[in-house]
Amino acid sequence: DGEGFKTAVVTNRQVYIGHVRRENEDGQVVVEGDAMYKSIVNKFDTFPLANKIEASVGDGDEIVKLEEYADRILQFKKNKMHLINVSQDIEFLEDTFMHKGVSHPAAVCKTDFGIAWVNKLGCYLYDGQKVNNLLEKGGRQIIKESLWATFTTNEPMVGYLPKKRQLIVVDDNSATGTGNIFLYDMVTQSWTEG
Repeated sequence: DGEGFKTAVVTNRQVYIGHVRRENEDGQVVVEGDAMYKSIVNKFDTFPLANKIEASVGDGDEIVKLEEYADRILQFKKNKMHLINVSQDIEFLEDTFMHKGVSHPAAVCKTDFGIAWVNKLGCYLYDGQKVNNLLEKGGRQIIKESLWATFTTNEPMVGYLPKKRQLIVVDDNSATGTGNIFLYDMVTQSWTEG
């Protein structure tokens, strides 16, 4: 097939694309699952080969989703999340969060508090400063690991209800799900099971 990408995000008048299928210098179409490219400023469909950005190379972990918040790109792979600073002309890897990856794009959403995501180990929020585990409050766990593990057996996904300022976490993004949810209130920092 032709060229393409699995995920994209726009920031600083540029488009960043991840998990790219494109033609290399030899004219061969190759899949670069862990590569990200940025467009030329104000040319959102032009991605020169020289504009390749690799946070971690050949780690066997492919890019699943890109999001942006507070001059950062959150590059979600299956097993980790890279926090990439894009506030200047040159991007740089600011931090890597192991075990904070996602299995599919629906496991990530943007809120007015930051970027939220869910995986089998927890529910997280990047607020522009740090990554918070929403399953913990005041240094203590508010949802048992065993309950969360049972709830996230399949492919959990997350959405945001802006009027109520709540996250809704659904147990499975496919038709095999039970319809069970967890609702997180961003204001009270509390969970409800439904």
